[in-house]
Amino acid sequence: MQLTRSRTVVDLGFSPEVRGESPEVTAMVERAKAGDPDAFSDLVRLYEGKIIAIGMQLGLSRDDALDACQDTFVKVFRYIGRFRSGLSFYRWLHRIAIHAMYDHFRWSRPAGVVSIEELDLTVFKDARETSDTGARVESADLARKLLAGLDCLSRRERIVFVLRDLHEMGTDEIGRVLRLSQVTVRRHCMSARHKLRQRLFPERPESGPGGRGNEY
Repeated sequence: MQLTRSRTVVDLGFSPEVRGESPEVTAMVERAKAGDPDAFSDLVRLYEGKIIAIGMQLGLSRDDALDACQDTFVKVFRYIGRFRSGLSFYRWLHRIAIHAMYDHFRWSRPAGVVSIEELDLTVFKDARETSDTGARVESADLARKLLAGLDCLSRRERIVFVLRDLHEMGTDEIGRVLRLSQVTVRRHCMSARHKLRQRLFPERPESGPGGRGNEY
């Protein structure tokens, strides 16, 4: 089974794409742009869990993910007046968060042991909402295995894979954030996919006569 965006990314709800933000969110953003502190606080409460989850998917410790989340909203508060109405606020927020998180990798503490429940704050929305119970269980199980398998990747492979395949950032944008060529970004992503396929779907050795594997 291939780890492709058509199966393990879009279907499992990792994409940062917001399919039409609600009128309530749009109104909240407009009030925050006008300087309403309560509206800004509401935006923080609405999105902070998602931002922390992204940081932990990338490999930050929970403490560093919290710090990166705080830095993200400091920048959002500073620049929200420049946000163009009519665009996706979450996509704009997502880009700011990714830059803040990558900055934290320069001085972050080791992530240590992190439970799947902590990583898993917001990523199973689409899997939970499908009406097909079997598909819902299968998708959630695969997503959990995918997140748990990220520790087999190098730091750079993990960052590239999470940004490219889980959050659908473009190769050129990832290259700008990481200061890598697009060729290098693609190479890290391919390496990550290969390692994850080996981790999640290990190939069974072919059986010889009598059901035992070949011993040569």
